[in-house]
Amino acid sequence: MNRNVIISGINNESLFLIESLSKYAIGEINFIDSDENKVRSLNQHQENDIALLGNPISSEFLEIAGINRRDSSTIFVAMTLEDSVNLVSCQIALKQYNVDDVISLVNNQENIGLFHSCGITNTIYAENSAVELIVNASGIILPLNLMDINPKGTALWSIEIPSTSSVIGKNLSDIKIPFRAVILGKVDNKGNPYEAADIEYIEENDKLLIISSTRNKDSMARFFQGEI
Repeated sequence: MNRNVIISGINNESLFLIESLSKYAIGEINFIDSDENKVRSLNQHQENDIALLGNPISSEFLEIAGINRRDSSTIFVAMTLEDSVNLVSCQIALKQYNVDDVISLVNNQENIGLFHSCGITNTIYAENSAVELIVNASGIILPLNLMDINPKGTALWSIEIPSTSSVIGKNLSDIKIPFRAVILGKVDNKGNPYEAADIEYIEENDKLLIISSTRNKDSMARFFQGEI
């Protein structure tokens, strides 16, 4: 099913979010905000309008934004600078519209416990980016950095193979990676480790162990978890 990302709150990170999320086939991304100037400014930077003006704690407006669309699964992200607004809008998404994937910015870390007690456990803080949580909620699991190998950015990565990956059923020798990387081996879904030479083919839920540059993180996610 297609994903429908609704981001409540336009701020300095919005353009970065759009640029970063566009690297992944997540689905439709829309912003909502009660500040007309912010909505106008964000739309001026886009080919098509992606920001809507309205009250993020209004059920009627959230429906206009598409929170209850039947043709897609919603990811709701609250990123206003007011924790009270974020909390209420997330609870509306959770309780009224049964949205499974709800993410919220918490501006005051003293409120983290309150958010968690209300069932909002995917939280970010002012100094962190929401990109990884949104991408993970869409079903894409970003590569995990297991160990930095040198200060120039080379690292050992683990990346899980989802059911939608085009590398499933392929032998390592048949896979042409379009960036510099070395596959050391894999751990299968039963926890059994294999060296690269012993891998007959790649299966769903395998975790590949790869040496590559940190700049290839997004490329690894797209290549191994999407369609080649």
